[in-house]
Amino acid sequence: ARSPLHVLFLQDLWDLMSAEPAGDDVVVGEEPEYEEKLDEAPKSILMGMMRQLKVGMDLSRITLPAFILEPRSFLEKCSDFMSHGHHLLRLSEIQDPTQRMLAITRWYLSSWHLKPPGVKKPYNPILGEVYHCKWDYGNPDMGTTYYVAEQVSHHPPISSFYFVNRKRNWSMDVSLRPKSKFLGNSAASIMEGEANLHLLNYGEVYKISFPAYYVRGILIGVMRMEIR
Repeated sequence: ARSPLHVLFLQDLWDLMSAEPAGDDVVVGEEPEYEEKLDEAPKSILMGMMRQLKVGMDLSRITLPAFILEPRSFLEKCSDFMSHGHHLLRLSEIQDPTQRMLAITRWYLSSWHLKPPGVKKPYNPILGEVYHCKWDYGNPDMGTTYYVAEQVSHHPPISSFYFVNRKRNWSMDVSLRPKSKFLGNSAASIMEGEANLHLLNYGEVYKISFPAYYVRGILIGVMRMEIR
């Protein structure tokens, strides 16, 4: 049976491929800070909320204050995986399997470089929420990379994504189930699930796991984000 994402992809991808580009270029500015020192008022709100929590408690059902939320959905945030997608464009031309693995590793590590300033958490998607976008590279030979994402489950929260660049002979399907836990002076978001990167002309599939996010210094010290 086809998943809801496959049905969505078949129905909506043609519209996405036919859409005119928005014309707004992404501007890469200065390196953002990944630490954040809260003022007294928001820190007081956060500490009051944390006093009601127990170590190991699931945070997915907790209403968080807006000042620690990034103003976009988790589905949109996951499009950041293609912020350095140019590393994947020539995979189909690399004949040495070791060099293919190195190119994939370069893409994977660079995809974690793009983060919002400060310590922010994206909004939880609602069930059935959809996000899609595309990347044009200014070169017809490089094709266009398309991204379609859908929230396919609410409890537990499961997000499914599909990236594809048919011109460059690769696609990737992803299923993620984030789990958030309160750890005292820190909080963790464990990314359960994996990505399957398909190199279509080689018949290869690369299985990719995801690291965990940690926010340190919630109650004591400076809040900072770590990826482990």
